[in-house]
Amino acid sequence: MGTHKLIILRHGESQWNHENKFCGWIDIPLTEKGKEEAEYAGELIKQHGLSPDILYTSKLIRSIETGFIILKVLNKPWVDHIKTWRLNERHYGKYQGRDKHEVFVELGEDKDKFQYIRRNYNGLPPLIDPELDTSIDEKYNDLLNRNILPRGESLSMVMDRLIPFFKYEIFDHQMVQLNKTVLIVTHGSVVRSLIKYLNKVSDDDISKINVPTGIPLVFELDDRGDLVKPYYYLDKEKAEKGIEKVKNEGLKKE
Repeated sequence: MGTHKLIILRHGESQWNHENKFCGWIDIPLTEKGKEEAEYAGELIKQHGLSPDILYTSKLIRSIETGFIILKVLNKPWVDHIKTWRLNERHYGKYQGRDKHEVFVELGEDKDKFQYIRRNYNGLPPLIDPELDTSIDEKYNDLLNRNILPRGESLSMVMDRLIPFFKYEIFDHQMVQLNKTVLIVTHGSVVRSLIKYLNKVSDDDISKINVPTGIPLVFELDDRGDLVKPYYYLDKEKAEKGIEKVKNEGLKKE
């Protein structure tokens, strides 16, 4: 039975991460710091002797751009690159584009209510009217049924659209059948979903897991998709600092 390596990371810092806004499906580019984080992620992957054979990203520029930069650092720009909406960030409904602290204040500065919507497995933001949703644009024209696209999601809903795709397309096909090392450059909620699925994290405990920008984490899996050893960040110290920052977003005015 082989061991299959999966490298997953949240994209580098985007302009709205910097401005402390809910990004969701709105297409926001990387900051200069985000580009540097992507380069550092590529260096970490190289230093650890990892060599991805295929890249998966979302359809959003912050994810795509991070992936491009990493492949460039690895000197593998030719690697196949698949973009899918199923790896998009969680759709934040009416909160997309809003300042996190403003939403916190709107919710009566109720930390539990705010963190429930941000982090709870079933926490759902207010849904947006599809007619008003500017984030659903020409990127999704190739979908036969655009009605499957969300108007707002909980983490549970993200997993519903993500895990079947991950299991059959990425894990069973690319990793087990073709024996490829897969790199997924995606978003915080998708990384949390994959940690929950691969590490069998309970619905309650997933609310405690936060994900920093730009630090790759590695899963070593057997043919059944079980972890051979605990997953790990390629820069533990930097990841811990980033996790602390993400945990407290929105609670104070930046």
